[in-house]
Amino acid sequence: MVQFKHLFSLTILLVGGLASATSFASRHLDQDEVLELVREGKIRPLSELMALNPERFRGHLLDVEIEYEDGVLIYEIELLDSSGVVREFELDPLTGDVLKEEIED
Repeated sequence: MVQFKHLFSLTILLVGGLASATSFASRHLDQDEVLELVREGKIRPLSELMALNPERFRGHLLDVEIEYEDGVLIYEIELLDSSGVVREFELDPLTGDVLKEEIED
């Protein structure tokens, strides 16, 4: 089961290490931008969102990104579930609603 305790810190580290794209269509946020959005209440920490539905988000966290995609802010996460299937989710960063779910090939 994914350990949620330090998941937000992991999110910040992963996001902070990503290069920002120049296109607004898909632009990754840096660590400072993410922290500011959390402080302003515009997004919630990923750990809180995943805790809303622990059965759905059970597994090993492989990748986390937060970015603007077509002008809309989303979390993208990849999990490896207990059966070895890699699942990718797009989450609304404020409500935790699953916007998209895919199984990776």
